[in-house]
Amino acid sequence: MRYKEALKDLMSLTDFGIISNNNTAKKRRYDLNRIIKFSSLFGNPENSSPNVHIAGTKGKGSTAVFISSILETEGYKTGLFTSPHIHKLTERIQIGGKEISKTKFSKSFYEMWPDVQLYNEQNPNNRITLFEFLTILAFYIFDKENTDINVIEVGLGGKLDSTNILTPHISIITSISLDHTRILGNTLQEVALQKSGIIKPNKMTVIAPQKPEVLKIIKEVCEEKNNQYIAIQESCEITPIKKSKDFQTYILDSEFGKNSLTIPLLGDYQIENSATAFIAAKLLQKSNFPISDLSIENGFKETYWPCRLEKVSNEPLIILDGAHNPYSIEKMIQAIYDYYTFRNITIILGTSKDKDIKDMVKVLLDNDKGNARYIASHSRHPKHTPTNIIQDTFKHFGITIPGVNSIKKSIEIAKNTSEPDDLILITGSLFIAAEAREKILGISKESYIFNS
Repeated sequence: MRYKEALKDLMSLTDFGIISNNNTAKKRRYDLNRIIKFSSLFGNPENSSPNVHIAGTKGKGSTAVFISSILETEGYKTGLFTSPHIHKLTERIQIGGKEISKTKFSKSFYEMWPDVQLYNEQNPNNRITLFEFLTILAFYIFDKENTDINVIEVGLGGKLDSTNILTPHISIITSISLDHTRILGNTLQEVALQKSGIIKPNKMTVIAPQKPEVLKIIKEVCEEKNNQYIAIQESCEITPIKKSKDFQTYILDSEFGKNSLTIPLLGDYQIENSATAFIAAKLLQKSNFPISDLSIENGFKETYWPCRLEKVSNEPLIILDGAHNPYSIEKMIQAIYDYYTFRNITIILGTSKDKDIKDMVKVLLDNDKGNARYIASHSRHPKHTPTNIIQDTFKHFGITIPGVNSIKKSIEIAKNTSEPDDLILITGSLFIAAEAREKILGISKESYIFNS
């Protein structure tokens, strides 16, 4: 097995121009012509099986695993491509609900690698990037494994994302809010147009609940491209029935009837995500993919997605969540107060450089019920925000907080200053949530060697 060697070679494709926000690098990075040409070297594996293609700002990963779980429960050999990963890169490429083995990853990697090297030698100013290669690698593996159907999560945006070379069986647009504004645009309308770029002519689209101005744009794109679409907020009625720390149940009333659905992921937004997945499953059912209601019910119950309001400790109560923009922070902190009972809360916040830190902090403070303490920290990811920047942001609002340059020490401080009936929340990015998960659960980290 050459897995470690494969990781090192893969990291040589890292586009450091993106990390440093270099505009020339960004323009070069977001160009589908390159990956279209590259994919043709391998016979365009992206179209070897039908695809469910998912874009959105929040919830696209959760929606992807809901749909994947339903399809697997029904017995379909299902490929799943998501990003980023939590602990291991192989998590991004799954078949049948299980990440591919390091051996399988390495074998396919080195079957493709000579063509990657040759392509980049011949195109030194327009090289294949890490995410582009991972995208084609995933399709290449799905093709080799003869998957029945694939569920593909967009990496960033939609229109110019590497995954958008596929032809979707169904497109899904999950909740849209402002994020990656330097790339996608500064208004909701601009972002919505980018996300709607995955909608293809004469196909089907499911639209998760959206703000009115966003829904208007997505519907216009669907109509322009002759898409059959279902907008959840216009076509469905959702009635929450029961909430607990472990699951939630709701009634979904749609054109497909009234269904009682139970999911293990918490938060009102997960109800919206699962409802979106339900409608997608019903559309698949109408288009040569028979799926029983029992498979939907059991598929939902078996869905697993770490670092999304995930409880990793009872004593003390520790929750991890990868919320990384103002909208997701607001939904997450509201869910914390809805689902958990506690005296005080310690929030360990670590963000990425390209996020709207000021508004994230403002949302936390606006939802502060007078029982919150804060610690600024950071992950080991190269795009992390330095702790002093987070501290300065809190100072802007008149609040002084400690900064700790180690997630392990941050957790220790939070534990030492918490009482048995307190809650510790670690959030701000998937990277810091994942690193905290490693420390708390004793999971080995996967190290990467970058070659710039």
